[in-house]
Amino acid sequence: MPFLIALLTALAAPQDSYLLRVDHALHLCAQDIPAMREPAETAARKLAGGGNFWAAGQPSWVSEITGRAGGFMMLKPLRDKIPADTDVVLYAPDGLAQPDFGSAYVISFGKKDSAEGVCVYNHAGEAEISHTLANAIPAWIFTGELVAALTRLTKMPVMYESIGAYGGNSRIQQYKNGEIAWHDSNIPPPVPHGLLGKRFVGTISAMLRRVEAGQRPNLEKAGRWAREAKAAGREVYMYSMGHLFPGEVEKTEIGTMFKSAVWNAGFRNSPPPDHAYGKGDFAVHVGYQHPPSLMLERITRAGGKAAYMSVLWDRDYAANPNVAYIDPMWDWADACVTLEGYDIPILPASGILHGAIAWEIYRLSTGGTI
Repeated sequence: MPFLIALLTALAAPQDSYLLRVDHALHLCAQDIPAMREPAETAARKLAGGGNFWAAGQPSWVSEITGRAGGFMMLKPLRDKIPADTDVVLYAPDGLAQPDFGSAYVISFGKKDSAEGVCVYNHAGEAEISHTLANAIPAWIFTGELVAALTRLTKMPVMYESIGAYGGNSRIQQYKNGEIAWHDSNIPPPVPHGLLGKRFVGTISAMLRRVEAGQRPNLEKAGRWAREAKAAGREVYMYSMGHLFPGEVEKTEIGTMFKSAVWNAGFRNSPPPDHAYGKGDFAVHVGYQHPPSLMLERITRAGGKAAYMSVLWDRDYAANPNVAYIDPMWDWADACVTLEGYDIPILPASGILHGAIAWEIYRLSTGGTI
């Protein structure tokens, strides 16, 4: 009953809030779960029979679904390889020529009938959201349904754990980053069709609505600060890290307003941008688990303002009137769906949540005109 209520609510006309638009897209994609059964079971048979698993097409989408907390460790970027007829390819068309997939089994994500193979619709147009962000939604729902189909064949693929978790890096080493693609023991019991996809939709929807309900003042503050900075002729920045990012900033309308760069907060071997800030500048950080402490220190010292999203918040700036922390509401593990009998959660939250928040800040920065 709670899922049905949420579904009926989400099927209303798209809202101004980008968070609620993404929630709308989630529930529209949830209606497509029954149609995912046949392609998921076909793909499962091919993978269980020894086929390779590839991702191709739009670069930030490929990055979003490969090498990712809660995703398949065996799934790799196709790049210039030509897959075998026993292989499975997940594909998001990017407006360029379609790669040569040979006779591989292809599942496309995006617009209806946008490419060869089975098409999984992203509902971007109906929900009025970014096409590239929208593609992540059915991709992760389908991932859940593919995992479930494999359990019904008594197979369990190795899934990534966040590298920020204690066991994340050792897990990658243990399974040789996907060279060992399958678990040989402790296989979860068969999962019925629809269960994991619906769990993912319900979990992400609840997170989006918690952000909408609890973080609205800081979202509005971030949008106002960006408008004020632009009106005063100052610089505005949107730094990001992760998989869907930074492409979701650089390659979309967001990048026409905000200067963009990668800033991998929490990773000491990744040098930050060397931008020189001035009074009145504004910076947003689309982060991951750790706060962008160095960015906060630099821009506030220069007389600017900042907003950031990460699992942890920086205590030193909790009371700073020029800093807004936006809690993205996902947990440290990132992956958010429990699979009974499996040792870690699967299917990540951060890409979709941070995408919705980043676009909402951009929407508010334009005065709500998108």
